[in-house]
Amino acid sequence: MTARRIPILAYDWATIGLVLLINLVGLITLYSAAPTQGVFIQQLVSTVLSILAATVLQLFSRRQIFSWAYPLYILSIVLLAVVLVIGHQVNGAKAWLGVGAVSFQPSELAKLGLVLTLARILVVRPLERPIEYLWPSLLTLPILGLIFLEPDLGGTLVLLAGFLGMLFVRGMPTRHILVGLVVAVLLVPTIVWPHLNPYQRERVTILFDLSKDPQGKGFQQIQSTIAIGSGGLLGKGYGEGTQTQLGFVPERQTDFIFSVLAEEWGLAGAVALLGLYALLLFRLGRMILECVRLEDRLVITGILSMLAFQMLVNIAVTLGLAPVTGITLPLISKGGSSLLMVYVSIGLVLLLHRDRYREV
Repeated sequence: MTARRIPILAYDWATIGLVLLINLVGLITLYSAAPTQGVFIQQLVSTVLSILAATVLQLFSRRQIFSWAYPLYILSIVLLAVVLVIGHQVNGAKAWLGVGAVSFQPSELAKLGLVLTLARILVVRPLERPIEYLWPSLLTLPILGLIFLEPDLGGTLVLLAGFLGMLFVRGMPTRHILVGLVVAVLLVPTIVWPHLNPYQRERVTILFDLSKDPQGKGFQQIQSTIAIGSGGLLGKGYGEGTQTQLGFVPERQTDFIFSVLAEEWGLAGAVALLGLYALLLFRLGRMILECVRLEDRLVITGILSMLAFQMLVNIAVTLGLAPVTGITLPLISKGGSSLLMVYVSIGLVLLLHRDRYREV
């Protein structure tokens, strides 16, 4: 394996340090937010396994990684179909496969399989005519459709963000972007909205006035905004957040963990986390510019787009600016599958950047 002979200085250690630092912030916050110590221990074990997986990935070359694209894509389709039949249901979505205490979310694997496959397809298909969008779209729609059927609207939107980001970097003409926006405006009210589940539509409409149902649909976000606002400039202190520690904020270890951080560490802590995220996204963006192969740039773009979308939407949800979609906060929220795929995705980015000048 060629990667074994590459010196350690070939890696972007600034990016590695940022990922580990953000993950450490997540573990510290989760220790305070977790309803039981077992939840924190599970995340700690997941962190160790995720770091190990990202490290093992470095033993391979970029050529080997890209050879996995189609098998991963097919495996993703199969697992997403299986999960609809025998998957475990969590919070209304049948999105998990597992044996005993070990479970996995196939949609996380689908992110990697789809990004690698799209990169291989788009690199040989310039987007100059509308017909050239057909093949990438046909590859993307089955995965989006299966995830949507779980139903997992959040996961669907994350993958869609990665798909659109890759199309943009591939070189979409301005006229195609404008046509796409018009099509989206037409499809959302006529096709997408009618096919949403009633509870999903309620999550959107309640945003216009959370006080209409303060004890029901608006409860989570009302309590979240109270928690964030009560943190003030410097916060109430670690483990001292009344809204979160007394259980007023539901799902405080997953969807609403940003509320815990903001209440306990205040505006200063929230801005510090946003700064770390901004630096991470900047580093990933810089890697896109430094990679000489379009294929590599497309993969990193897909990963960056999905991570950025997750960060933006999760925080917007806690502020009452976006509907609750179940999207976790990368490297912060509790979730073994999500954490594993974030580490593997970042590990893939580091590998592609490391081998950017090598014929491997």
